[in-house]
Amino acid sequence: MNIKASALARASAGITIAVAAISAQAQFVPPAGYSGNGSRPGVAVPSDPSAPSLARIPDAAVSNVFRVDPAYKRGLAVGRAKVVGAFAIAETSKAHVVTAWSPGFLPVTLSLSDGRCYVLQADYEGGTLSNGRLSKAGCEGPRQFYEPAVPPPPPGHSLRFIGAAWGYGAWVDDRAKVTIVTAPGATTFKPLFTAQMTSSTIMAMNSPDSPGGNVTLVGKIKGRLTVVTLEVGY
Repeated sequence: MNIKASALARASAGITIAVAAISAQAQFVPPAGYSGNGSRPGVAVPSDPSAPSLARIPDAAVSNVFRVDPAYKRGLAVGRAKVVGAFAIAETSKAHVVTAWSPGFLPVTLSLSDGRCYVLQADYEGGTLSNGRLSKAGCEGPRQFYEPAVPPPPPGHSLRFIGAAWGYGAWVDDRAKVTIVTAPGATTFKPLFTAQMTSSTIMAMNSPDSPGGNVTLVGKIKGRLTVVTLEVGY
């Protein structure tokens, strides 16, 4: 093979690898701060009439549900949590959500009690989620990823651990109907923010170059099943 042919082969291989890498990341929504062009509705026109009803809740309407713990410190840094998207999903006695999962913070696969599964997708535009939509999906279940152990709460706290994602840990106080989320890298139980909701699942994805990312919680807010995504910093 001559030098020109060898260089062309290397370039072609590089393009192939790049395309494969982009395809592998297609399941993730762009990170917080991404800004697209144009405007889109909160919810797209449903393509599947049998899918559960989906509604976009204004970010401001649920912002007071979330509160950064004022005692949280990481060196000089303080915590932050901002709602960037909230969707309500209508449930019925015959079809309610039993579990949910995601490889990142979106899209979210929802498994219903009647055996169906749907995936919730949305577009990140101008710092908020839009064009939410539910599409029929397979029910293979979540892929298993290694999650390091997160520090448990001190003895005497009646908190129920619901899971960890990308280093974030989540506990629920069933009596108070509050969810507590801790930040990655903590060596002791240190709440980052609390949510006035009874969560069942936490999903997340961190920024590769800063202490922050996106966290998605699935749970009940005032009795309504809600999927909320936040931009957080720790």
